[in-house]
Amino acid sequence: PAPPTYHWHSGENLRWLVLCDHASNHIPAEFGNLGVNAFQLQRHVAWDAGAADVARRLARKLAAPWIEHAISRLVIDANRTWESSELIPEVSDDVAVPGNRGLTSADRRARWDRFHQPYHRRIAEHLDHLQGLSIHPMVVSIHSFTPELGSKEGYRKWPIGVLWRTEEAIAQALIRDLGRGGLMVGDNEPYSGARMLGYTMESHVIGRGLPHVTIELRQDELTLARSRERWARKLHGALKRVAASLLPGYG
Repeated sequence: PAPPTYHWHSGENLRWLVLCDHASNHIPAEFGNLGVNAFQLQRHVAWDAGAADVARRLARKLAAPWIEHAISRLVIDANRTWESSELIPEVSDDVAVPGNRGLTSADRRARWDRFHQPYHRRIAEHLDHLQGLSIHPMVVSIHSFTPELGSKEGYRKWPIGVLWRTEEAIAQALIRDLGRGGLMVGDNEPYSGARMLGYTMESHVIGRGLPHVTIELRQDELTLARSRERWARKLHGALKRVAASLLPGYG
């Protein structure tokens, strides 16, 4: 049987939904690792290392459903649009991806249909179902980022960043809460959500008017299970407190 392209996990608290776009570095056998070696497949070019475990732990603490993409972003990036040059990269962060060179539009469409859209159909199906029940969940998307970006100089000093565009009140309250005790929290860092939140939030969440936030965690903070558990606990507490103050019924 073909490997799953996403994993869906049910939860009884439908006021929350946790997503992870870059949960896996899995490349289906038919692609022969796309010509990328095993070392590179452990790097950020292939997935958001540590993000899936934090997302799962957070969802369990919230007793919430979560949905994660189960295919490496090197095959196709679940958080990019059809038009994006980063959808199926020929080069990613200075790493050549030979198996992505010279693809025809039919090749791209086949990957889109098989490995990109099933994940998004599942998200849409869940949110449509909740809309029919008049439930408007708080959507939390978990990502991770590298301490430095490839050949670009400069250490990314924030261990965590909060990305936002339309949900300023939620984002700023979360930044304040996470920053208690002196923790440095990136405000639309290391990427600006004002410029691009990505396909997932833009196609499913913003248009539905759902409360939401995207969390970015620095990968050197996620190497140990106990560190991932600590971040999941910290996020859980902060999200619940922010929701209790701004979203009655969610806390």
